[in-house]
Amino acid sequence: MQHYDFVVIGSGPAGQKGAIQASKLGHSVALVEKHSAIGGACLHTGTIPSKTLREAALYLSGWHQRGFYGRSYRVKSRITAEDLMQRLEITTRHEIEVVQHQLHRNRVETFNGTASFVDPHHIEVTAADGTVTRLGGDRFLIATGSRPVQT
Repeated sequence: MQHYDFVVIGSGPAGQKGAIQASKLGHSVALVEKHSAIGGACLHTGTIPSKTLREAALYLSGWHQRGFYGRSYRVKSRITAEDLMQRLEITTRHEIEVVQHQLHRNRVETFNGTASFVDPHHIEVTAADGTVTRLGGDRFLIATGSRPVQT
């Protein structure tokens, strides 16, 4: 069993910042992410995708350049969903690499799987293939995000 000073559950913006800051303060840090890719909802279904799609549409339509080149300016004459999704995939992949690099540079060890508390100082991380890894920690940050209330 591996033991850390600080264990973060969730790799969204709060989890990333908590893990990196704890490492900068000299603590050994582990970060657990439930999904196969790091980054949380902000990176995969929230802010980054929505803003990327918006900016891709504005760029491909030539909207920003029209003031300089005239109203008829377009980067592409026909914009498809595939064009937008391609730009989204490139941006998302790049952002994931940036986050992974930041965590690696700050010596944060990452684990993929669902975390469950065994007791106040131990969790089990169950990977998608069923493998269970037990981690110990002095302190935990639960940064799993939120979801809408179902009524």
